[in-house]
Amino acid sequence: MHFVTFLSMLAAPALVAATLDPASSNSKGYKPSSLNCSAAKVSKAIQAAECSHNTRTSSTQTFAVFETDHQYDSNNGAPYGTCSAYTCTAPTTSELTEDSDYWIFYWGNGGKSSGYGTTCIKDPQTGECGCENSDGTFVAGSSSCT
Repeated sequence: MHFVTFLSMLAAPALVAATLDPASSNSKGYKPSSLNCSAAKVSKAIQAAECSHNTRTSSTQTFAVFETDHQYDSNNGAPYGTCSAYTCTAPTTSELTEDSDYWIFYWGNGGKSSGYGTTCIKDPQTGECGCENSDGTFVAGSSSCT
């Protein structure tokens, strides 16, 4: 392996295990002003698309809060950041604060926009669309991961 390739692998964000189950609504540019529980699972350095396309908890996930980490802005699949997944009651529109670095994904109809809101999950190395199996394996060109 070339040293430069090795270094670029160290700098690239990792794919994280999850289950394909896209959010049904979203609120881009908002964060909860308060929460009634703690995150069930926190995943760092992942794509917003991973946060919106996958559930990350073993219990029923109700929403996820994505916070952008700008150190990855030039990587394939950006934005990258921290995805905090929750199983409690999702915040209502009146419980949100505007913040351009945040995005809330709902597994329900609580969001300001319908659908998951992001582009496809992208291979961090090539930028090719695909999906991620529950074991964290990226499958290029697929949208039917398990």
